[in-house]
Amino acid sequence: MITTPIKTNIITGFLGVGKTTLIKALLASKPDNEVWAVLVNEFGEIGIDGGLLSSGHNGSGVVIKEVPGGCLCCAAGVPTQVAVNQIIQQAKPDRLLIEPTGLGHPAEIVNLLQAPHLQHVITLQASMCLVDARKVSDSRYRDHDIFKQQLHIADMVIANKAQLYDEQAMPCLRDFMASLGRADTPIMLSDSHFTQASQLQHLMLLLNNPSQRAKWHQSPKPVSLLSRSAEQWFTPVASIKVDETLQQQFDAQGYIYKTNQGEGCYSVGWIIDCQRCFDFARFMVWVESVKSLNVMRLKAIVITFDGILSVNMVDDKLTLDELDDALDSRIEIISDKPLDGDTLQQQLFECVD
Repeated sequence: MITTPIKTNIITGFLGVGKTTLIKALLASKPDNEVWAVLVNEFGEIGIDGGLLSSGHNGSGVVIKEVPGGCLCCAAGVPTQVAVNQIIQQAKPDRLLIEPTGLGHPAEIVNLLQAPHLQHVITLQASMCLVDARKVSDSRYRDHDIFKQQLHIADMVIANKAQLYDEQAMPCLRDFMASLGRADTPIMLSDSHFTQASQLQHLMLLLNNPSQRAKWHQSPKPVSLLSRSAEQWFTPVASIKVDETLQQQFDAQGYIYKTNQGEGCYSVGWIIDCQRCFDFARFMVWVESVKSLNVMRLKAIVITFDGILSVNMVDDKLTLDELDDALDSRIEIISDKPLDGDTLQQQLFECVD
């Protein structure tokens, strides 16, 4: 039984703005005597961010759960409700961080967390929205309903990648916030790494503030489980044996291929058996070919002969890192136009030995 409501924070932001980096920094700063859980959603079907967040936190009071495919932002969706149920029942965390996909409607998450059957289980704390202020002048972002909604519900806006701004970026962001009726929302500048001790300390304190902004009208659509009491809702749920399911699908060709589309975007992605290793040099050539397609996002965890590689590409800016462990290789591409998955796959598999 949940006796003390779980402090819960929503961390939003458009694709590639740095949500995962911020959450990793917060996890590294959490009190040693607390258990924190992270519920992370991705637009694509592959699920990569969970592996990035888990790196370096095994057995350290951190529990990660993924909901791939954008379904976290459907408040009435069974996957969302099951995911919230499971992570609270299994982890019994002191704090829950929720990272919706950059293309998901955060207001739906707010609706779910404020539903009657959760009112004694979860207490909604300050929500944070990361934004690249340079994007506000781009109509693809400024006119996007999700981009505006993320800023609208934020208790704190973090203007990330600030070292790259020109003198017009911040005035443009402030004017845009004013146009949303949120001129009084605090804005913090960040250089995208979240390594400054004073900044992290300030963010950790903000996590404990009650949310003032994340208030949204309940959806008129009926939610079938609202009549259940909290005790009835939080019953044990059978765990899903993801690894066994993947292995059964791997048996034929050693990989899984998945696609998704919505909100004017498209994704293609692959999960590849850990026994198939990538040639680093050939894989980087493939990455450069994807870069030439002007896609919105490429992210990957890849097992190579030289080690485990983490790849993150946003707006043609490529970041590489090394990870300690991975159960398989995962690659995902997100674009605002349809992708030729067959050709991309053929070229990708030429990098595998």
